[in-house]
Amino acid sequence: MKANTPSLILYFIASILSIVFTLAGPDSYLIYAKSLVVSSIFIYYLTTNNYKIDLIKGGIFLFSFIGDVFILMDYEDSEIGAVLSFLIVYLLLIIHLIPSIKKIKFGTLDLISLISIIIVMVVLSITILSLPFEKMKTDFSLIIVYSIVLSIMICISVVKYITKSNFAFLNLLLMSLCFLFSDIFYVLNGFYLPLSAFSLIEISTQVFSYFFMVNYFIANDRSLRKLNNN
Repeated sequence: MKANTPSLILYFIASILSIVFTLAGPDSYLIYAKSLVVSSIFIYYLTTNNYKIDLIKGGIFLFSFIGDVFILMDYEDSEIGAVLSFLIVYLLLIIHLIPSIKKIKFGTLDLISLISIIIVMVVLSITILSLPFEKMKTDFSLIIVYSIVLSIMICISVVKYITKSNFAFLNLLLMSLCFLFSDIFYVLNGFYLPLSAFSLIEISTQVFSYFFMVNYFIANDRSLRKLNNN
C-alpha cells in the first residue's frame, strides 16, 4: 500500500459519512466526519507531493478547514466567518493562478468563450442575489465582493481549460464548478427554501471540490517539475 492511500481512503469515508449525516443526522456525528474531510485530503496531498507545500496552498487548506468549522458551528457570527474564510480561499487560488495567466495567448474563440462565461456569471449572480434572503446576516456588499471573486476564479479556470485541455486544468474546472454549486445551494437551502435535495447537492459538491482541488495541485506540480527539469 502506498503512503498516500490510507489518507485518501479516510477522505472518501469522511466525505460519504458527511453526506449521510447531513441528510440523516445526528449533528454530533456530522461534526466528527466533516472535520476529517479537509484534514485527510491535506495529508493525502502532503504524502503525494513528498511533504512539500508552499504558503499559498497551505493557506488554502487552512482557511478551507476554518470555513468548514464555521459552517458546522451554530452561533451568531458563524455565517460571516464562513463567508470570509472561503473568500480568502478563492483569493488565494486566484493568486496561485495569476503567474500562469500571463503566459496564456488568447485566440478569438478563447475571447468569445470568456465573454460568454462572464455574461453567464453576471446573469447567475444577479438572479441569486435578487432573491429575498431575510435570514442572511452577512452584509450585502460582502456577498457582492464574494460573488465577484468567485466569478473571476471560475472565468480563469474555464480559460485555462479551453487554452490547454489537460488533466490538471480539467480538475481545476471541476473544482471551480463544485465551489459554485456548493455556494449556490448553500444559500438556497439555508436562507431561501430548505430542501433535502438542495442540502444533498451542497454538501456533495463541497466535499468533492477538495478532491478535484488536490488532483489539480498534484498534476500541476508534476507538470511544473517536468518543465524545470527540462
